Amino acid sequence: MIEHSVGIYIGLLLLSCVIAIASKMVTRLPYTIFLTLVGLGIGLLGIGPEIEETGFSHDLIFFVFLPPLLFQGAFHMNLNSLLKQFWPVVCFAVPGVIVSTLLVGGMVGWLGGISSMMVAILFGALISPTDPVSVLALFKEVGAPEDLKILVEGESLFNDATGVVLFTILLKTVLGGQEFGFGQAVYEFVKVSIGGLLLGIVLGWIVYKIMRHLEDHLLENALCLVLAYGSFWLAEVMHLSGVITTVMAGLMIGNYGRQLSMSEKTTKTVEIFFESIDFLINSLLFILIGLELRTAQVGNMWMTVFVAIAAMMIGRAAVSYSFYWLLNQVGTKRPKRWKHILFWGGLRGSIPIALLLQLPNEGVLETWRSVLLVAGFGCVFFSLVVQGITLGPLMRKLGIGGAEEALQEFEVN
Repeated sequence: MIEHSVGIYIGLLLLSCVIAIASKMVTRLPYTIFLTLVGLGIGLLGIGPEIEETGFSHDLIFFVFLPPLLFQGAFHMNLNSLLKQFWPVVCFAVPGVIVSTLLVGGMVGWLGGISSMMVAILFGALISPTDPVSVLALFKEVGAPEDLKILVEGESLFNDATGVVLFTILLKTVLGGQEFGFGQAVYEFVKVSIGGLLLGIVLGWIVYKIMRHLEDHLLENALCLVLAYGSFWLAEVMHLSGVITTVMAGLMIGNYGRQLSMSEKTTKTVEIFFESIDFLINSLLFILIGLELRTAQVGNMWMTVFVAIAAMMIGRAAVSYSFYWLLNQVGTKRPKRWKHILFWGGLRGSIPIALLLQLPNEGVLETWRSVLLVAGFGCVFFSLVVQGITLGPLMRKLGIGGAEEALQEFEVN
């Protein structure tokens, strides 16, 4: 019954608030790390409602949870700064994610016990997108260079899009609903990406022009919410990438809308509103993945989890170091210390969790879904807890930020 499901979600939201209070007042751990520990605890201890009781569906993740997360990230991105780092961001976010997907998938399929190589590559796609939230908070704390912040944030914004597009194409192939040859897969990827990009620009521009004639912060905030969900839905109906469409719409409003049409009050309202939604959705995602893990035989999967974590780190290292070296050979020289931050700061967070929750329990995935859930959560857990805790000391050891950064500005590869 819907009353029962609504009651459960209200309880989960209340739990999210309790977790946030505990992380600030009791443990002093960053919220994302504490939330990951809670998700693990729910999964291992078997507490909470059955996932079926929540009325959870895969469409809920895709059409309700993803759009505001993507819009909020794009809204805060400075377009001028992004364009200055355009080619590095594109290289890390598109070919970088593709290379990572193949490397991680290949290693997990070869050593991790997942005999279906297409399922292993699907796992590589869903675990490749990075999450900059914890990293950017550290950057602000230590005073990291603006170019490094834009590189990390821009890569994350667009590798989310690339990862979701790859995941969607591969999922259709794995489930047998649609067969893609290499050429057709490339065509599909380019079509949904370019189409989504253009649609997002157009929709963002239309809403920006409307907002120029408004002086109502509540109405403008409502328009941003409609744009976030509406752009995603329209793109999917048109068989384009809803992820890329929403990201581009968010970029348009976050730059043209914020600078040329929004008052300071409107900007603050939109920021607080979407940050609140982001907080609630991230909380629900980690609690839901914990509920999903309850039914998995975690004890039998430690080797797969270990291989998945190792594959994730090797894939990230291969992309970070090789692409960084290549970009320094053909473009602007950047300090060599930055490549270590790009590698170790490639944390995984809400997008991989959302994609894991979207895996249906049908077809060949009936066999592998539990394995992917456990391996994927293991990767996110390692990333947020181990990398998240040690990234700050690494940045300080490398002299990222502050006066030491300025003194070493000309240190390059």
